[in-house]
Amino acid sequence: MNPNRLCALGTALVLVAPALAQQPPYQAPPPPQYQPPVQYQPPAQYQPPAQAPPQYQQAPPQYQQAPPQYQQAPPQYQQAPPQYQQAPPQYQQAPPQYQQAPPQYQQAPPPYPVPPPPPPYQPYQSPSGSASTAHTQSQQGITYHPFRMWLGGGYSITQGSTVKDLLNDGGMGGLGIAWFPTASIPFGIRIDGSYTSHSQTLNGLNQASQSTGQNIGDGYTDIYGGDVDAEIDLPLGTRSREYFFGGVGWYRERTTLKSVTYQQGTICWFYCYPGYYPVYSTAQVSTTGWLPSWNAGIGFEFPLGGSASFFLDGRFLRIKQPNNGGYWDFIPIRAGIRF
Repeated sequence: MNPNRLCALGTALVLVAPALAQQPPYQAPPPPQYQPPVQYQPPAQYQPPAQAPPQYQQAPPQYQQAPPQYQQAPPQYQQAPPQYQQAPPQYQQAPPQYQQAPPQYQQAPPPYPVPPPPPPYQPYQSPSGSASTAHTQSQQGITYHPFRMWLGGGYSITQGSTVKDLLNDGGMGGLGIAWFPTASIPFGIRIDGSYTSHSQTLNGLNQASQSTGQNIGDGYTDIYGGDVDAEIDLPLGTRSREYFFGGVGWYRERTTLKSVTYQQGTICWFYCYPGYYPVYSTAQVSTTGWLPSWNAGIGFEFPLGGSASFFLDGRFLRIKQPNNGGYWDFIPIRAGIRF
């Protein structure tokens, strides 16, 4: 550096140093005091121009001029309805063309004629000189015969505590003949014969063992006899009839008791082995005299073709027992063929 400049700089520092020493140290200025902002008063400061309302109110007169221009369209719109009302006269012309189809549709029934109604029902009228009645009408399928026979079988049910204590229900069979004097009256006389077999109950076997003093192991009672009944036939429709009958009869009862003994021997069942087998022998056979009885019942008959017919009947039969032993009651149900 130039020595002259250094000398000048040092001289200036010497002259300025006393002045800088006398100057007080730097103090920061105090902060400014807070003053609340001036309240905003728009009404006081803002005053809308007085000329704006007159300018704004002048627009409505200009807006109200449009309606007169808009009201001119309706006269033009009202001219269309007279043109639209001209179409209905053209639309109403179609129904006369639609009503022409039904006459063509009604032409189909002639190929399919409606069958005539059935003739009214008329009851059967027997031809003059014929004695046939409802009892013998051919439409019933059961023709009239003065004499008719029947053959059948069934099941006999015991009734009442007296006979149920001694006998079980049993099977039966029988035959008979009927006579109808005339075809004009459905009334006839019939004679029936039957045979029934009933096995002894355990109580009946015990009583027989006490009365005979033997070991009774098996027994049965056969009841056979006949009845003389009156019969009345009534038609049921055209293919069946029912009949009622009742009368008196006579029966006999034959009781067979068999004693049982056991003998030693060889028993074979799949294989043979020694053992005891029962041997039955007749211990007693007793037969009563002819015992009076009465019966009443109802039956139904159905034709099978020709003079044959199928019947099913049931009756109540009561037989008086000897020595004032009361009555034995049964309900025999029979089915068979009449011809």
